Amino acid sequence: MSVVPESSVRSTEDSPYVPDKKIEADETSPLFNTSDAYQQSRPLDSAREDSQGSFDKHVIYFMTIHFLLAFCTIILVAPLIRLFENSLCLKHYGFPSGGVKESLCKIPDIQGSLATIRGWKSTLDTIPVLVVAIPLGRMADLWGRRKIFALSLIGVMMSLVEIFVVCAFPQIFPLRLVWLSSLFLLCGGGLNAASAYMWASASDSIPTERRSYAFYYIFSAFYSAEFVASFTASVTMSISPWVPAFLALLSLTVCLALLWLIPQPTKARSSTINFEEDARGSIKHSLVEDLKEAASVTNVLLAIPVFLVGIFRYTVLDVLIQYAANRFGLKISIGATFYTETAAINIALFLFIIPQVTRYLRTKMYVRPLVIDLFLVRTSVILMCLGSLSIGLSPSGKLLPLGVAIFAAGFGSRVSALSLVSYWIPDDAKATLYATITVLESIGHAIGDPSIQQLFAASLAFPVFWQAMPFFFAASLYFLTIVSTSFIHLDKGSRDAPSDGYIH
Repeated sequence: MSVVPESSVRSTEDSPYVPDKKIEADETSPLFNTSDAYQQSRPLDSAREDSQGSFDKHVIYFMTIHFLLAFCTIILVAPLIRLFENSLCLKHYGFPSGGVKESLCKIPDIQGSLATIRGWKSTLDTIPVLVVAIPLGRMADLWGRRKIFALSLIGVMMSLVEIFVVCAFPQIFPLRLVWLSSLFLLCGGGLNAASAYMWASASDSIPTERRSYAFYYIFSAFYSAEFVASFTASVTMSISPWVPAFLALLSLTVCLALLWLIPQPTKARSSTINFEEDARGSIKHSLVEDLKEAASVTNVLLAIPVFLVGIFRYTVLDVLIQYAANRFGLKISIGATFYTETAAINIALFLFIIPQVTRYLRTKMYVRPLVIDLFLVRTSVILMCLGSLSIGLSPSGKLLPLGVAIFAAGFGSRVSALSLVSYWIPDDAKATLYATITVLESIGHAIGDPSIQQLFAASLAFPVFWQAMPFFFAASLYFLTIVSTSFIHLDKGSRDAPSDGYIH
């Protein structure tokens, strides 16, 4: 793998995007050269129309895929808790013929077992991502995203089926058998790995100069799914927890079917890929070389902290709900509205505001997409740092929504950073890179989440002001990321960056 200029792997003729060009005349040109002007402008207009139509289809397609993946993740949270709880409850009361009321399941014995089983399941679900995500990412680079993407979805579906079978027959299967569902995630790496393959496919299929613009729309699909899935789960849970559970399985089935429509990459694969060497085991060698090459790019290394600390944003919100209840006496139901506020802000930002602003900067001000992405990365981590401090320093519960608003406005750091690092990585290694990022985020979550939770638990023994230590700790991590991203350097030779007419 080598980091090479885009012009060496993709010619202008191969690109679905034709930049706007003006038909210029000099002093010797006829004033009305209608035949030449018409013949030159007509193909350009047609190419631009075809390019815009293809671009729109690609964006809508990947927004749909991301929506379905997020829908599955979010709608499963409440029904799985209820199904697990019901299984433990029935066993505790000796499987009465009429079932057990939900209110009787809130005793410490059942809730303690529930927390233990869910905690270990979360840990076990992380292991497959660490084990297979990067090797499968490399296979996706070599043999195509669709196959590996489909493999990951099939693995998640098999995992859900195993969980559903265990919960449907509590008299036969003890609930701890749901831990075995993590084994099926070795088939593809789970939903987090599937998301990485989705982003790699989107990066392949969307022209470089429009990548960040498209990524913001795709990112907004997650928060749209959060609204829809949360509402759907609240309505259908009153009927039966099995309804949202099967809706999650249905969303994966639809997603799997849509993979057959996945857009083909606009860029040709590197000609250096030798499949005979792959057959003799060069996949491992290529993987190592790819990771070494990515690690040799200073800008990529400087962007890694964005992914490591960005994953803490939901941990901060989780702690905030309990913190607000303890320090300011806010009800947990009120604290939960912080998630709704976060979703609303990010939908407004990434579905409406940021895409239009970046489009204006790119087409009217001629600012390079690379420059825009770096600005958004730096701005996002600054907002999360200031938001964490605002939450921690807030003297009243009434001011918390302001701090949350500032904090939530920085949630786009990940998608901006994904778009940014894509400029420095060849197209035949992007799935490997995105899978590696997923692994790093999983490690960060596995270490950071319990650390922040334990920090909050320890802070309860201190005076009231110091109960905000988790937010000060988060702010310090975001500050270190600000320092790291401040050293990212852009030059005219950056990969994929147009060199004419752009502000450097």
